[in-house]
Amino acid sequence: MEGLTNFCPLLDHVAEITTEKKFLLLDIGCSGRIDRQWRRLGRRLRAIGIDPNSAEIQRLAAREKNPNVTYLNAFAAIGPEHPFARKKQGRPDWGRDPGSRLSAFQYKERLRSTGGRVAQSVDGAVDSCSAVAPAGPVASIVVPEYLAQSGITSLDFLKVDVDGKDFDILNSFDQALADLAVLGVGIEVNFFGSDCDTDNSFHNVDRFLKAHGFELFHLTTRRYSVGALPSRFVGAGPGPTEVGRIYQGDAMYARDLGAGDGFANSLNADKILNLMAIFAVFDLPDCAAELALKFRPILSPRFDVDRMLDLLTAQVEGRIFAGASYKRHVAGFTQRSGIFRATRNPAVMLARMLKKEFLKLRGRSQLVKLERAGK
Repeated sequence: MEGLTNFCPLLDHVAEITTEKKFLLLDIGCSGRIDRQWRRLGRRLRAIGIDPNSAEIQRLAAREKNPNVTYLNAFAAIGPEHPFARKKQGRPDWGRDPGSRLSAFQYKERLRSTGGRVAQSVDGAVDSCSAVAPAGPVASIVVPEYLAQSGITSLDFLKVDVDGKDFDILNSFDQALADLAVLGVGIEVNFFGSDCDTDNSFHNVDRFLKAHGFELFHLTTRRYSVGALPSRFVGAGPGPTEVGRIYQGDAMYARDLGAGDGFANSLNADKILNLMAIFAVFDLPDCAAELALKFRPILSPRFDVDRMLDLLTAQVEGRIFAGASYKRHVAGFTQRSGIFRATRNPAVMLARMLKKEFLKLRGRSQLVKLERAGK
């Protein structure tokens, strides 16, 4: 999923002070891997990956060294008697799909017709999920029912990316979003579609999640050129392009507890800390800081709130070394607000860009080490 940051000091701190398996991540459509950034949570993380690709699940399970990360080979589905399934019966997943007109699709089709090998784009492709079929018969499950049967009563982050039935799966969680006290949802969204209320389109996903108490906090867009005038691919294989219409993207929704959502009344310190972690890993340290301040009375008996505020400040400032201070940062905003204004000084802009790239690369190296160490 796009949007997660490699530099997240708060998660490193949480991993040091944490209780085991207090954060549950559910990744539906985990082909490729579960996003490494979550591994910064250390032993606090418990993750379940679900995917119908048998060979991929076997590969991931064989590579996985963390006993708290497990994989399930299954199709996620919605029950046939569910109201959404009944309403959608006979309708396609979406309407007005320009997919066959896109240069990525046409490029793939041309390679297939000539017997060429299709390289998989790291940024996703028009038909990336359907390109690999399961190795054998795979069971279908209604995921909320599976979680209930497994004795799971709390879920922190739900990620859905199955390239087709995403909205069906999301609808299967209609009651479970509240019952499991889900804090955040990450889902691939389509920016095309008709006005049909069962289309797997961004406007329907947005309406559904807002009706269940979530707000949109992060959104990425991927452009795809049409075949009439192809643009250069941004990845190694056919997929998103440098120029083109916005076709798909990744959206992150979360509970907006800072707005005084009554949902917060049912949450303990661990759940609030988990939402702070979600905000931080999606590079929203400001939203995490808002929670730290608002819920200090609940958090402070167990956690050092001032320390966490300093770490969130380090993320905002991009501090490579220690020394970030939340109090000093806020004082600078109120007393020397000019330092928060944008600059056009090329030297300063270059230095900031280089520091950002350094943090990204250093963070990636740390995450690879965590993955290999089984953490």
